[in-house]
Amino acid sequence: MANGIQLTASDRRILEELTRDGRLSNKELAARVGLPASTCHGRVRALEDAGIIRGYHAEIDPVAAGASVEALILVGVHDAVRDRLPRVTERLRRLPGVQRVFLIGGEQDLVLHVACASVPALRDFIREHLGSDRDLGRTQTQLIFEQHPGAAVIPL
Repeated sequence: MANGIQLTASDRRILEELTRDGRLSNKELAARVGLPASTCHGRVRALEDAGIIRGYHAEIDPVAAGASVEALILVGVHDAVRDRLPRVTERLRRLPGVQRVFLIGGEQDLVLHVACASVPALRDFIREHLGSDRDLGRTQTQLIFEQHPGAAVIPL
């Protein structure tokens, strides 16, 4: 059960199609998943109300938008800050260039996916926003050369 509703095979097909193209009209979506338009609309509404569909957005290619460098930055948080981790995460999420923030287990606490115009811009980002932040400890930066989205949209 996901967020209070049992996902049906039709729900899973709806989610797969909307993941491929969130701009589908209800009529086209219904045709693709083999449901009457009114039923499809009701299922989409139920998925939205349950929080399974969180929203619709445009997927922007960072390189085409001028960000030629992407990186994953592993970030450690000082022990004294652990009780404030949600606030730290929210602050980092709002930094310019941050695509996503992941709370992880292991040696580090967070991973930031950032997109910058250049390597010097990435260096400046780290210095200005991470290196000077007293809540944060050591960082480790990994450059992203390519991204390849996985096929799975919905958990098995």
